[in-house]
Amino acid sequence: MANKTGKGGWEKGKSGNPNGRPPKSRALTDILEKAGSQSVEVDGKKVSSKRIVASLLWQVATTGTATFPDGSILSVSPQDWLAVVKFLYAQIDGPPKAEMDVTSNGETIPVSFIDYRVGLKSSDDSTDA
Repeated sequence: MANKTGKGGWEKGKSGNPNGRPPKSRALTDILEKAGSQSVEVDGKKVSSKRIVASLLWQVATTGTATFPDGSILSVSPQDWLAVVKFLYAQIDGPPKAEMDVTSNGETIPVSFIDYRVGLKSSDDSTDA
């Protein structure tokens, strides 16, 4: 091993793993991607499962109901409808940006943060220092 010193350690500035740590497996993402890529027959046509899910989401957002490929119909509550609409907007536009003003030595410093928690109510908690 060319990078090892006689003491059993690595030379200064040399890595024992030059390619770095391997990326973590995203098992659920991989499984969902594979399942969504499978085709389902709808009205004699092969359609990817991902397209069916997208279509059902838009049906719920626009009509409050979804008609599944087997003909069954799902009607959603107003709360579920709102959750679907928020989900779609978060996927299309990204999460909404929230802004707040912070002052330092009398000067305003604009600070922005993004709330990635779709569908959760955010409270306006502020404390005085």
